[in-house]
Amino acid sequence: MPDAIFFVYSFCISVAKRVRLTLAKALARANLRRAESGEKAFTMNSLAVAAGVAATTITRLARDDQKAATALSLDLAGKLVTVLDCGVEDLLEVIEE
Repeated sequence: MPDAIFFVYSFCISVAKRVRLTLAKALARANLRRAESGEKAFTMNSLAVAAGVAATTITRLARDDQKAATALSLDLAGKLVTVLDCGVEDLLEVIEE
């Protein structure tokens, strides 16, 4: 295999990554913070209402549904991190494949 082709092939193999949603973990962390400050915990329904989306959308995202994950918009991600008072890094996880 010529060096240039091998380099491109090796580069593509080494950068194969996937993004996974970790909404359930982010929700659990947010609820822990809320409990420590005496606030009521978020349910899936209350999170959906606060973010302005359907409860089924939140449920699918929390279950790490790949189809729902690929459809996650930046607008919805922004709403979720705002409501949960967390960062994007708490909502998404990069996985090496």
